[in-house]
Amino acid sequence: MTFEIDRRTVTEGDVAEVTWQCDGAEQVTLTIDNGFRTASMPLASSGSKKFRLNRSKGRTRLTIAVVQGGRTFTKKLSVRVKKMPVMRAETVDHRGRRQSGFGLWWTKQWGKIRLFFGRLRSELRTLPERKQLAAKLLAIMGVLLILSSVWPRVYSFGMLFLVGYLGFVLLRR
Repeated sequence: MTFEIDRRTVTEGDVAEVTWQCDGAEQVTLTIDNGFRTASMPLASSGSKKFRLNRSKGRTRLTIAVVQGGRTFTKKLSVRVKKMPVMRAETVDHRGRRQSGFGLWWTKQWGKIRLFFGRLRSELRTLPERKQLAAKLLAIMGVLLILSSVWPRVYSFGMLFLVGYLGFVLLRR
């Protein structure tokens, strides 16, 4: 019987081809053990098969078992599976400039803020009209309170804005 593999060393994700020939075999079984799990499959008495060797604890063992005349013959091969090299990706902005540090952090935070407000808008649209108005007023008053704690003059301008907004809502109906 012959049992061969085209490569003895592969990188995770590479394809290896196994060839075998067992003349007069009654039954042929191939077992693959990657260290995490074992898989067995029946084979024809001769042929070839390609395998993608993904996950392994360093070595993947292939065993062919041939039953001929009531006796079992085995042959083993082992393939060294190297870890896939780690690729470092860089984030670039719309102009193709690299982003790192604060720029990258700010881009992620801005995306989270936009997602939050998008969800908030979609939730507000499902509320009844009176509750939508109450939610808008609550948001305006919250922003006014926060800004007036930093800049006291904002309070009077904000109250003027709030009165203007309420007048607009009343006249619009």
